[in-house]
Amino acid sequence: MSLSNHALSRRSFLRASAGATAAAAAFGLAGCASDAAAEGAGAPAANADGSHVVASDVSVVGGEGEWMPIHCHQNCNQMCLNMGYVVDGVVIRQKTDDAREDSFDCPQQRGCLRGRSLRQQVYNADRIKYPMKRKNWQPGGGEAAHGELRGKDEWERISWDEALTYVTDELKRVYAEYGQDAVVCNAWRWAPGSAMFPVIGGAVYDTETESFGCWAFQTEALGLYSWGDHPDLMMGPDKYDLPNADTIVLYGCNPAWAQHSSMYWLSHAKDAGVDFVYVGPSYNVTASTLGARWIRVRPGTDTAFLLAVIYEMIRLDEERGNIIDWDFVNERTVGFTPETMPADATTSENYRDYILGEYDGIPKTPEWASEICGTPVEDITWYAELAGKNNKVVFFHSYAASRYLGAENLPQAFMTVSALGGHYGKSGHGSAAIYTWDAGDSGYRLIQHAGGDYAYIDNLVASPAVTGPNRCIEGNSYWSSLAAGTYISTSEGPYDLGSEVPNAAGGADTLTANGLVVKASTKLRANTPTYHEAREMPVNPRILFATNSNFMQTRGNLPTAIEVMRAADMCVSVEIKYSLTAQFADIILPVATHWEGNDDEAWGELCWPSPFGDGNGQKQRKDALLAWRPLVKPLYEAREEKAVFREIIERMGYDPDDAYPKSNYDQWLGYFLGMRELSEDLTRWEPVLTWTAADNEKYHANYPEQQGKVSFDQFMADGAYVVQRSATDRRNYVGYRDDKLGMGPDGEVVVADTAWPRPSISGKLEIYCQFKADNANRTGLNPEPIKPYANYFVPNRGYQETFADWDNKVKGAYPLQAYTPHYLRRAHTCYDNMTWTQEAFVNPVFMNAQDAADRGIKAGDTVMCFNDFGRMLRRAQPLEGMMPGTVAIPHGVRSVLDESDPAGIIDCGGSEQMLSDGQQSNYFPQVDGYNSLLIEIEKYNGEPIPEDYDRGPFLAAGIDAPDTPAYVTDGIYETKEA
Repeated sequence: MSLSNHALSRRSFLRASAGATAAAAAFGLAGCASDAAAEGAGAPAANADGSHVVASDVSVVGGEGEWMPIHCHQNCNQMCLNMGYVVDGVVIRQKTDDAREDSFDCPQQRGCLRGRSLRQQVYNADRIKYPMKRKNWQPGGGEAAHGELRGKDEWERISWDEALTYVTDELKRVYAEYGQDAVVCNAWRWAPGSAMFPVIGGAVYDTETESFGCWAFQTEALGLYSWGDHPDLMMGPDKYDLPNADTIVLYGCNPAWAQHSSMYWLSHAKDAGVDFVYVGPSYNVTASTLGARWIRVRPGTDTAFLLAVIYEMIRLDEERGNIIDWDFVNERTVGFTPETMPADATTSENYRDYILGEYDGIPKTPEWASEICGTPVEDITWYAELAGKNNKVVFFHSYAASRYLGAENLPQAFMTVSALGGHYGKSGHGSAAIYTWDAGDSGYRLIQHAGGDYAYIDNLVASPAVTGPNRCIEGNSYWSSLAAGTYISTSEGPYDLGSEVPNAAGGADTLTANGLVVKASTKLRANTPTYHEAREMPVNPRILFATNSNFMQTRGNLPTAIEVMRAADMCVSVEIKYSLTAQFADIILPVATHWEGNDDEAWGELCWPSPFGDGNGQKQRKDALLAWRPLVKPLYEAREEKAVFREIIERMGYDPDDAYPKSNYDQWLGYFLGMRELSEDLTRWEPVLTWTAADNEKYHANYPEQQGKVSFDQFMADGAYVVQRSATDRRNYVGYRDDKLGMGPDGEVVVADTAWPRPSISGKLEIYCQFKADNANRTGLNPEPIKPYANYFVPNRGYQETFADWDNKVKGAYPLQAYTPHYLRRAHTCYDNMTWTQEAFVNPVFMNAQDAADRGIKAGDTVMCFNDFGRMLRRAQPLEGMMPGTVAIPHGVRSVLDESDPAGIIDCGGSEQMLSDGQQSNYFPQVDGYNSLLIEIEKYNGEPIPEDYDRGPFLAAGIDAPDTPAYVTDGIYETKEA
């Protein structure tokens, strides 16, 4: 059965299902059938020489369909371009950007291996095809819920009406009996479903810095820049200035695994002769590709390392000079010396004297730091020399190093090293984050959303605040707080801006809606959440509503998560696939992917994909606008997610327009038509797309006509519009440059502004920041106050805790430090159910080769990773390029739970969430210590675990409909004929 010799309509495709058998036959998707089964189930035809006929290629060559633009719709934030070839309502092929010749000045927007495998996700056998109910669950709570069977029970198919009746009846009951404290929005606060709860009765949310770690809470208070809640972005040099550096430092970065376009820009700089340095616990693929010098630093010990670097900068400058840029320090920083203390300082402690040990009797020498961070003393001194004023250095950081417990002072220490060398505001210098769309080509957004009536207007981010003060569980205590029935709150909400504060010039600024200053003024304000004294808040998780998230797989403390889910009255999962969170639900509501939509009444209910994540964030490169539109009609009984939420609101007796006042279609069209490009002379914003009266008629719209760079239809056909740039373009960028050009809250150029003063109370970079200390200490959570400068303290779950006796260096029960890097085959948990990428990139636990040898572990051995909180199995991959005592457990793999062991659950899938107890940050409650795991590893004596690609798709047990070719029995995936 192939498209070259057998007609396959959309309806017959749905009847056959896109399960393993039909997918393998029609679309080349790897299924879970045996070779013999495949041969008898419509395997692709073979040519005389034995090679297979690739049906999709035949269809493309024959011109039977059309290429349509799509993009990656999940959480990697780069938004690269893919094109789908659609034949009779089915995507049979993908490609990436080829509408223009690739060039450095106008690059193609190429998709990565994840995005180019997305057919395997859309047409996967694990898609939720129709609403389902857990067999033994009944409404009413208590024993009727049979919560002990969550995660193990079978499923039954129900209608949409039945499913929504169950959901709304239980919501009404729980609101009436318990109030809003009993409803938990088990989702990111910016998910579309989050906007529903303020309308229907409220909920308890969560807030954390899942991506940004400790960088999120002090960025603008220190004088740096934050784009909304994205800290320290857009202030590095752009791709044209990178080659002007002598050296680029990549601190905890691995963009080769992240698969962003940054490797293009970094490789270009390397070709121009720039040297690279990598700082981190393992010599990763990026460092190897760029030939970087490796500066070894143990997990979570970065602050100690940087303090020793600062010590050496002071020493070297005193001995021979020309290390510290004293002009920059004296004019544009505060707090390094007694002479530069800020006006609001409440102590006379300056930072130089702290580093020299004047206040605590501990000089922060390389010898002191080396014992903690494991960096050779000579490397610390070398790094300090590199950071000196006469070297042209760009310091790039990811956020990985700030996702450790005890990293609260890391951003300030990192900034201080850069400031002492004067690496701000000059060509060939820089200091900023390197992150997704901003990675390696920083600076102003050259294509910017116009706003106004065209803007994305669903009120998602503000949802927690609307339901009342202190409505967010903060940080990694999420599951433990739900289990305890109380949580500690230290801020009103995720974007609480606190009170106005004066700057050095006096007065207080007028803020924009998101707390940023649009035009320069002598009145500045730190865009930092303002904390209050910690308050205990009640929560009673009777209903957990999961949407646009997979919290069972992305929040730490999975054992407690299982307990919480099993204790609830009802768990709802709004999903596209059978995720772990869906496995522990009672009602599963199937929703469409971004590929799916319907504008044809003949096909049934009209719907359009939600533009959320696109129009609201514009998480694409600064000089590109990517097209996308629905490729196929919704599969099976899947519905567009906001249509589901609107119906719930209506059934609850409220107006859905209060949550979603603008249609998805209008948002989609307005998103593109509202885009503007910054003119080359920096004087105006010009429309990207041309829009005519004929377009209004064709697209059933009423937008003003405008003349742009390309017609709307041509833009959709090409898939992207990319700004033509050059090395002499005035729009090119160097961060913090004092050239009368400022940056507005959305990253746009504001010509009347200057880069200085900075958005801190002093208007300078604050090496001593009183606001930071007062803000953190106000909570009262830590009896030892944090300092206004980057002081060192022993962190929770840090290197020192791997010892039973630190002074005598006697190791404890859990001597290994595990951290959780993002893995190139997935983005968090997204994309990880695709067999192609599972086969290409297996999912081991990486460990130091000597540590493995000491434990009798070889490559490919199944190992048990364990601590006091949980146990999980993975295959080992020893590496020479990892520091001794360190372990890398790639984040986001799906759990496969074995509950047969009396000693407790074993995760045979190998999720790192089994090893975390939800330990909180020392000072900032919203920070998750994802990378702070202390464990032991031993060779497993049981049966070796299968590779992920050998497990087959995860399917809902008990569903044996004709379109489901596989089923689950006792956790073992088998195949049987439909």
